[in-house]
Amino acid sequence: MRINKYLAACGLGSRRAVEEIVLAGRVKVDGVRVENLSLQVTDDSEVEVDDKRVLSSEGVRVVLLHKPVNVMTTRDDPEGRATIYHLVPPSFRWLVYAGRLDYASRGLVILTDDGELLYRLTHPRWDHPKRYVVELDAALSSPDLARIREGRIELPDELPLKPVAVEQRGRTVLLELREGRNRQIRRMMDVLGRTVLDLCRVGVGQWTLDGLNSGQWRELAPAEIDPMRVALGLPPKGSAGRGPTAPPIDPQPSREPRASREARPPREPRAPRGPRY
Repeated sequence: MRINKYLAACGLGSRRAVEEIVLAGRVKVDGVRVENLSLQVTDDSEVEVDDKRVLSSEGVRVVLLHKPVNVMTTRDDPEGRATIYHLVPPSFRWLVYAGRLDYASRGLVILTDDGELLYRLTHPRWDHPKRYVVELDAALSSPDLARIREGRIELPDELPLKPVAVEQRGRTVLLELREGRNRQIRRMMDVLGRTVLDLCRVGVGQWTLDGLNSGQWRELAPAEIDPMRVALGLPPKGSAGRGPTAPPIDPQPSREPRASREARPPREPRAPRGPRY
């Protein structure tokens, strides 16, 4: 992975911001100062910024979040809409999300500070199953299901899609994708003349939404992280996690705007104090 992408994956800022950090000579890799943005690093590289270790093996965290509808998968929204980072505590807001869900979709979003894991979860070279439950306005025909299974749906101005495993139950379809193009499922259904009424990502690889209600999150234990790393061709981290499996946590409560808080009654004036000896 290129050094700028690695640092961005560690949550040090946007790609442009971390490029400035590198070009300013503030980064060392394996003890050597670097200013080359194309330098490749691995999970075993020792990366420092301002002489402080970045993404040490003790720092690996993975959080599973059940994103509700009408929440943006982004760090900041210029229109002021709620983002996934409003649902987690401040200590998690520097974690990086692995794959987006659009504003109208819901389901599993992964947040992590594991740069190599993030790269392999998002790069098309390492395909892994992503499972969705989709409700449509009308059931698909048998020929349409065959087109999905055989990868015979063409999106405008794009390469052919990979075959998709699909199972239909009335107007609900269960899809298993091994690629992740922008709004892929909605655009596939548009081609087939169907409208998506609800779209939920229920699993990515071995991780699922099980036990998470809308808006809830939980942090994974090492025993839950290592199998996914191994499945993606990475070595296990062993004791790198953060303790036993945590229960689901509800989203962070938002503070009310100052103007909307109840006015407090004025305090009684204090009685004058006597001399202090």
